[in-house]
Amino acid sequence: MEEEIKKYKKYIYISDKINPFIEDTCKRLEISLLTRFINQYNLENFLQSELKNLNNIDYLIIDYNSIKNQTKENDIVTAISRIRRMYEIRIIFILEGATKGNILLGRLFNLGIYNIISATNDVLFKEELQKSLSEKGMSFANAVKYQLDKNIFAINNNTNVIKETYVKVKQLVTVAVCSTERHLGATTQAINITKFLSELLNIKVCYIENNNHNSIIEIFNTANKDEATYYEETGKIEYEGIEMFMKSNIAEIMSSNYDFYVFDFGSMEEMTDNDINSFLTKDIKFIISGTKAWELRNLFESFEKIGKDKSINFIFNFTAKDKRSFFKENMGEYKEKTFFSEYIDNPFIVGNKIYWENIFKPFILNCNIEEIDKKRTWLNKFKKRIKNNEQ
Repeated sequence: MEEEIKKYKKYIYISDKINPFIEDTCKRLEISLLTRFINQYNLENFLQSELKNLNNIDYLIIDYNSIKNQTKENDIVTAISRIRRMYEIRIIFILEGATKGNILLGRLFNLGIYNIISATNDVLFKEELQKSLSEKGMSFANAVKYQLDKNIFAINNNTNVIKETYVKVKQLVTVAVCSTERHLGATTQAINITKFLSELLNIKVCYIENNNHNSIIEIFNTANKDEATYYEETGKIEYEGIEMFMKSNIAEIMSSNYDFYVFDFGSMEEMTDNDINSFLTKDIKFIISGTKAWELRNLFESFEKIGKDKSINFIFNFTAKDKRSFFKENMGEYKEKTFFSEYIDNPFIVGNKIYWENIFKPFILNCNIEEIDKKRTWLNKFKKRIKNNEQ
């Protein structure tokens, strides 16, 4: 009886430097390196001269750093589109530090490229790489955060995006959310804030379950497994276009170059003195409360715990509209930082958008896309030249 012949998978990678993470991970997964190309390349020319035949190759790994200086964005998209048409090969594209709103990754996403690695942290990079090399690879859900808004990016022959403005006041912004007692919606609000921030262009944000509730594990366990991904080493879960972490490995998470970190502290009843102190060090803080008679005792106790910090935002859930003015007036020094949440059934659908925009405005000065019509610009320049000649 003939022995079954094992099919060894093969890969090629293109990079500006040797990447030990790629080579070590592939070796461990028994994926054989066929060729490495280490240099700066024009991807279009390279495809014609060096990558003439990609038959029988399972993975093509492209590091953006190796092609960015010699290949225009349109040519990158054209070359990768051609590879997809010609070969049955999984393309893994590395663009470290990329965030939602990256136009190149949005265009690659539209081509069906879902195996995108953007992590800058070594641990997360290896996890994303392992997921990309797994049997199914990354899914639509893993990459949907790069999907471009068609209404904003209606780019055609006459229109060109010329300016993408986004200014952060701080390089790193921490957000803290807790409730005065359990089951008042701290996790719902924290996830909703994360979802709001994730939908802004060029914002990289994560949710951190900074309590012992294991809510995101429950989210993963009940989600469709084609829509949620769990990374065991770091405890990261990707679901509905956002990245969520459990409490472990905070130091690793904080070194991952997110723009915003949203900490869910759970209930103030469960928080230690160290937790309270940590909560108070965050840049933006939210306390979630109710307004029912039996909920007010814990609200009053929260004032004692936060001391003289007047920067905290209070969000009240489940408050009748005719009662809101009364509670707002009686919040004293916190009056202008008092908000009443709309009913949020699904935390992964943004609610309270007006509140979030106002609260986060000092930390995100602008995130607009300006477009210019090429024909109109040419005409304006032509008119200006005529006017100058007449003078």
